[in-house]
Amino acid sequence: MDLSKSELKDLIASTVRNQVEVLRSSGKPTDGMMNSTAVGDFETQGAGQLANTNTSRFIQTAQGSTIDTQNPLAPWVKLSPEMLQFAEGVKALLQNKSVSRTLSESSDPAGGYTVPEEFNPTVVWYQYENLCMWPGVTLWQMATDKLSFPKLAQRPDEDAADFDHWAGVHFQWTSEGGTKEETEPEWEQVSLIVHELSGYTEITNILLEDSALNLINFLTGLFRRSYLYFTDRSFIRGNGSRCPLGLCADPAALTVNRATAGAVTYADILNMDSKLPSCFDQGAVFLASKRVLNNLRGQVDTNGQPILQVWYQQGPPGVGAGLTTTLIGIPVVRSDGRTYGLGARGDIILVNRASYFVGDRRRFTFDQSREYKFRNNCLDFINGYS
Repeated sequence: MDLSKSELKDLIASTVRNQVEVLRSSGKPTDGMMNSTAVGDFETQGAGQLANTNTSRFIQTAQGSTIDTQNPLAPWVKLSPEMLQFAEGVKALLQNKSVSRTLSESSDPAGGYTVPEEFNPTVVWYQYENLCMWPGVTLWQMATDKLSFPKLAQRPDEDAADFDHWAGVHFQWTSEGGTKEETEPEWEQVSLIVHELSGYTEITNILLEDSALNLINFLTGLFRRSYLYFTDRSFIRGNGSRCPLGLCADPAALTVNRATAGAVTYADILNMDSKLPSCFDQGAVFLASKRVLNNLRGQVDTNGQPILQVWYQQGPPGVGAGLTTTLIGIPVVRSDGRTYGLGARGDIILVNRASYFVGDRRRFTFDQSREYKFRNNCLDFINGYS
């Protein structure tokens, strides 16, 4: 427990007075019981004072101190070297205030409660992943829940038996006057069907009113970024059931078998490039996670050059600023969390994103309401009669 200077001096003086009473009663001189105490008045009296006083009232200790048993307020007549050193030490402590009670910010009862906690309303969060599919898809606005297109029944896989760029339209060489063969295109239909993607949260009125943040603006931005990420992921992983049909689940997607299980090799990259019809080369990109790309580091082509090229172009300072990556000369878009892990089907994808259609009916909206059934996207009608 911390004591003030006056409290400490009173405690020392009280202790000394008690000890003097003991000495006066017993007549047994000692310094041992005084080693942990000091007196409020440290002034010493001259030795000549002893000659004119009653010596029976004085006690001589073994260490050389002389105590006046009839003067408890100033009992020390002479101090031994040990007691003098102790008294000077206590005096120095009192002068330096090192034993006084100290108000401290680190202790709440000692004053910490008076210091307000510093608060900065800037939300700390790391930068989310860049979008990998959204920047290149073909976006179609929709007015209803379904949008259909006529499509030529083209078959771009040159290794397949039904390979056909022209959907059944063929020309035949005929002799002069010969009969021309009939030919017509084959048609299919593709449809974009609306699926709802939603997020929901509740905020109390008190929090909304008292928060140092503009929660509506912050949550609008946070929800929008999350919406873009999850749709971006669905464009790759979606199975088409109440969600988009992603690249990996599309039965029309062309695939190649990997040369080495659990890895991506230079041979795999060449096979993927060979499999992609040349009509899709312009605008094609590789989608892969950082782990998959690191698996390709160190692999070289037939000329001994790295197949994965990474460099920084001039741009704003910072990690990743101006980062450009190519794989056998084809741009790479990092897709961590959206493409699959190394060794799984879809760990690296070569795609022309413009051929992926996205129907958008409402775009992103962020609404707030106190109405019943708002969470279920329902409008309530209440009829009253009186």
